[in-house]
Amino acid sequence: MRLYHYPEGDSRAFCEALADYFGVSGRNVPASLASGGSPETRKGAYGKPYFSEPEYEGLFFSLSHTRGRVAVGFSDGELGVDCENIEARPGIESRYEGIARRCFTDDERAYVDGKAAGSLDAVGRFFEIWTAKEAYMKYTGRGFSEGWRSFSVFGLPGVRIETSRIEGAEHVVCSVCTQGADVREGRNGGRTYE
Repeated sequence: MRLYHYPEGDSRAFCEALADYFGVSGRNVPASLASGGSPETRKGAYGKPYFSEPEYEGLFFSLSHTRGRVAVGFSDGELGVDCENIEARPGIESRYEGIARRCFTDDERAYVDGKAAGSLDAVGRFFEIWTAKEAYMKYTGRGFSEGWRSFSVFGLPGVRIETSRIEGAEHVVCSVCTQGADVREGRNGGRTYE
């Protein structure tokens, strides 16, 4: 699995990241992609996008946008990616506390409450849980139909969720959900999960 991030609005970045993934994974780059084309995609029953052309068979991707940043992951197995910009300003924690009560399980709320209210770390922990939950819902392909409180991101069987701050954009939290994986640094500031 390889994760890339780039500034939003760079229309070629997705295809460049995809071509790079083909190169580092030992796959042949499809002729249409090599000549500047874009792959065709479709959406599953719950809206999860997938490649629909035969050249991309067995290749999965997940995409997330947040305030000027995009994160995309490619893998030979299912994955989910979510990134969010951390907002820390006076009074914002009460908004997140209400969301956490409605959407997080008891153990997830306890994790968020582990730092002083109003601190960047407390808000950062909220976004760590939020992005991990969204990444898992994208991984399963069921999206928001999953039910926010129907699972905890701690101890999900058979999956691994890695959460980190994006290098060069320390106020962006990114989570990736895959089948069990180890993490190592990738190209272009990305992270590789293998």
